[in-house]
Amino acid sequence: MANILVITHGNLADEFVSIAENIAKSANKIIPVSFELTLDQSEYPAKMAEAMESIDPNEPTIILTDLFGGTPSNFAIPYIQKDKVEVITGLNIPMLVYLMTQPPGKSIEELSNGARQAGKDAIIIAGEFLQ
Repeated sequence: MANILVITHGNLADEFVSIAENIAKSANKIIPVSFELTLDQSEYPAKMAEAMESIDPNEPTIILTDLFGGTPSNFAIPYIQKDKVEVITGLNIPMLVYLMTQPPGKSIEELSNGARQAGKDAIIIAGEFLQ
């Protein structure tokens, strides 16, 4: 069972998780972490630490963030650990649903690559697709 942390600007994390849970059920632990715009940035490290303390350290952890170089990814990247914790930026719902529906036992590399591919595959220019 993988740990999935969704970390975003504002309350997007809560909304992404809520929407994804309406699409698919998950045995994986999903934790939304919202860096509310009303919080002082000095409060973000404690939010990150609290989220990381709530996960199962024996399971792979994927941290999904909304924007590479943004505050959520900047606070998440220091937690990367080879074969244990990975950060994937550019969060979209298909990435999250993919991770939610994966069976136990997959490596962090398999989960990361699959989530990235699911996210890429979901980006469609509708006009091109409909031609």
